[in-house]
Amino acid sequence: MSAAAVLSKKLRQGRAARSPLPDTDVVAETLARAVEDRLRPLVKTTLSAEVAPPRVTRLADATAAVSTPGLIGIVEVEDADIPALIAIHADLAWHLTDLTLGGDPLAAPTPAPRGLSAIDMALGRLHLEATLSAFGAAIGAALGRPLPKEMRIRDQRQQVSQLRLAPDYIDVLVIRLTLTLAEAGRPGACDLILPLSTLDVIRASIEARASQVARERPNDLWRTLMRRAAAAAPVPVDAVLHRHSLSLAALQGLKVGQTIEIPRQAAETIALTIAQPGGRAALVASGRLGAFQGRKVVKLETPLDPRLVQHVARALRPAPAPADTAEPAPAPAAEPE
Repeated sequence: MSAAAVLSKKLRQGRAARSPLPDTDVVAETLARAVEDRLRPLVKTTLSAEVAPPRVTRLADATAAVSTPGLIGIVEVEDADIPALIAIHADLAWHLTDLTLGGDPLAAPTPAPRGLSAIDMALGRLHLEATLSAFGAAIGAALGRPLPKEMRIRDQRQQVSQLRLAPDYIDVLVIRLTLTLAEAGRPGACDLILPLSTLDVIRASIEARASQVARERPNDLWRTLMRRAAAAAPVPVDAVLHRHSLSLAALQGLKVGQTIEIPRQAAETIALTIAQPGGRAALVASGRLGAFQGRKVVKLETPLDPRLVQHVARALRPAPAPADTAEPAPAPAAEPE
């Protein structure tokens, strides 16, 4: 037996490595929330996502668990030799296509076993890109920084047998994502398969970027303390149940025991506002009035205004490093005599 064959046999029989991600709980929580946010506008119905703990296994074992024909996206990672895979199983691919084309969310039809058509592949591209975006956000959250490397869908396939990405014995990180679509409950699974060598490329790029930012950032203790103080500063937020207008005469005539009517639907939408100069109020989010553990609470129903998030992020962003030397301004051109 040749030396190459002996080495290949030993690698196949070896044990899989441990998961290199520092916090798998962060990966699961971030991925589930990001997938829900990105796929909901496409299927136009409710959905819930559950993420199993990431595990490390062989590439052959990971691809053998994918049901086919399914929707398989080949993910190219910048500067990585081995691509990643997003494998949407056949049942989930069928439900995603059906709901995207206007299927009834109150019905739970049985997925028809069939090959994917050109329409399925075109619509599936949207689902793959949404899942890839969520995947990148989850990996970035686990590693502590956004991914500096570009990830994109390079190609699509229906059968795992059509792929030959790397030797079957390489170690890959597998994240199983289970989705339940629509009110009727349409279940399906999706596997995110990332080679550990590709993950090493991502981690190295994040560490290089972090060291570069540390070198460029000025060591200004005063600015650091000011940013910390600004981040910890209290901001009064008013939860407004209802606003009522009165004439000046009616306001002057208010007496003890007098009632002011509040519309019934006022409790359904609570406005969260922040005071602005000039007596104005800025709406930052809205919620619903409820009760929890014997106390009145307001549950948020809309995300914070993105403009507020951008302003706060800009205010707390570290100042750029000043240039060491300023280039002299070019001398004005001499006018012809």
